[in-house]
Amino acid sequence: MTPLHSVRPVRLSGPRCVLREWADDDVPALHALLTEPRVFDRMLDERAPTRDDVHAALSTWREAAVGEPRPAYRLAAVEPAHDDTGSAGRASLLGLGTLTVESVAHRRGEIGYVVHPDHWGRGLGTEIAGLLLDLAFGPVGLHRVEATTRPDHAASRRVLEKAGMRCEGISRDHLLVRDSWWDSVRYAILATDR
Repeated sequence: MTPLHSVRPVRLSGPRCVLREWADDDVPALHALLTEPRVFDRMLDERAPTRDDVHAALSTWREAAVGEPRPAYRLAAVEPAHDDTGSAGRASLLGLGTLTVESVAHRRGEIGYVVHPDHWGRGLGTEIAGLLLDLAFGPVGLHRVEATTRPDHAASRRVLEKAGMRCEGISRDHLLVRDSWWDSVRYAILATDR
């Protein structure tokens, strides 16, 4: 069987956004995104991160990215016009996207995404999810990609469905978040579905 491939660095372009690796200059914008109340409400973290937490996370993500095979692709979603200069600090952060390789042996991964609330309803979530699936089934070589969202998060469910993912059911009390049990709606897509 062909081994999974590691892609470094990643730069994926769509009509409305570019997914690229994080830079230290992104810390303020990422911190602002992760602490935005409408975003934090949907996150799994117990508390909002500090700027130091975000800086440390970016360092950890870069260190993990050199693993073989690469265990995760944590990427910034920025406006294409602002990213052409190559100056990460000047790019307008639209959100983020992640592709995690859950099992090398079973060629299975999981995607996730966050879109800044100022850009909700413009198709960016679907574009980010599509770019992540292109990465997963293209250069990385996965066979199955999964995603989860909360049952009450209708916009996220639409994103996953527009990206071609199929609902596979609900996992009850799947996550314990800030002392509350959350159900998860599970979605998946196979390389052969595309």
